[in-house]
Amino acid sequence: MAIIDQPLMARGAEMQDETPRISASLRLAEPKEIAGMWKISGSGRSDCLLRLEAKRIDSVNAYSLSDPSGCLTALVGTAIAGWRPSPEGIELAGSDRLTVLLFAYGDNGAAQATAADGTLLLLTRVK
Repeated sequence: MAIIDQPLMARGAEMQDETPRISASLRLAEPKEIAGMWKISGSGRSDCLLRLEAKRIDSVNAYSLSDPSGCLTALVGTAIAGWRPSPEGIELAGSDRLTVLLFAYGDNGAAQATAADGTLLLLTRVK
């Protein structure tokens, strides 16, 4: 008898619970909930103020953002075309529709990401 024809237990494997696990899915925030003024700060870097807007940009599969001081490209290292909500946090997208940076929600109320140079960046809402 070939090994493949033997029952699972005959090969010495333990039986596992076959009950499917239901994973809790994270809620995807609506863009209008996230829209507003945000600040990106990082160790040894000047703060970068952004306005995340709820205006859809279909060509980049994202929403518009305003970077009045032009600090975002220097901070991230590449041009950002928009943002989008993610179950994990807020994604910054490039013109190629790909995610450039994901700010994941943390326990401290801020979303955090790691820049290309290894710097920890924090994204917080400006009140």
